[in-house]
Amino acid sequence: MQYVIYYRVSTKKQGDSGLGLEAQRTYVNHFYKDKEILAEFVETKSGKDLLNRPQLMTAVRRCQEHKATLVVAKIDRLSRNTEDALQIYRMLDQRLESCDIPNLDKFTLTLFMAIADRERELIALRTKAALAEKRKQVGEWRTGSVPFKTGAATRKSVKINQAKASKNDHNRRAAAMITSLRAGGNSWSNIAKTLNEAGFKTAQGKLFQAVQVQRLFGS
Repeated sequence: MQYVIYYRVSTKKQGDSGLGLEAQRTYVNHFYKDKEILAEFVETKSGKDLLNRPQLMTAVRRCQEHKATLVVAKIDRLSRNTEDALQIYRMLDQRLESCDIPNLDKFTLTLFMAIADRERELIALRTKAALAEKRKQVGEWRTGSVPFKTGAATRKSVKINQAKASKNDHNRRAAAMITSLRAGGNSWSNIAKTLNEAGFKTAQGKLFQAVQVQRLFGS
């Protein structure tokens, strides 16, 4: 049996300093020191977005190619979302092991992920409550950064959304229609109406408005 090891730290600071990463290596080295390790992957990313973790996707593909087993030190290094974890589990044909869960199977994975999910929600609630209490005591102490004050952050966000939209085949077809209709002198509102009548939807699955038409046209 061959193994592929996946490590994840949540912040660049953790990745640079080794905090968190060395602890994960300690767990894996203890349990897999005599195993055949095919490859190791280290990622510095939040666990929120499964598709925005290229090292994880590469590790999964390596496992698929060699029929290897993916190993994580702790299950929350894989994901804190139950659906995401189960999706990876299926992609690996159940070849997934975690140092903190002996004899991992679908049932135990679902159970542990549900607990992690609930803990994530409780942390968010505690943080929100603490911020609200501090705001009551001292008022609003946070100030906007320079990029937000100057509008640079908003412009950057728009560019990122445009880039994502341009990669979507559905949006590319919509963009082609927008270009054609705009060349014919149609207003943004009329173009939005035409797209909606043709069955097009935004990336969020909603009806087009003039502002989304303009953004897609500019992408």
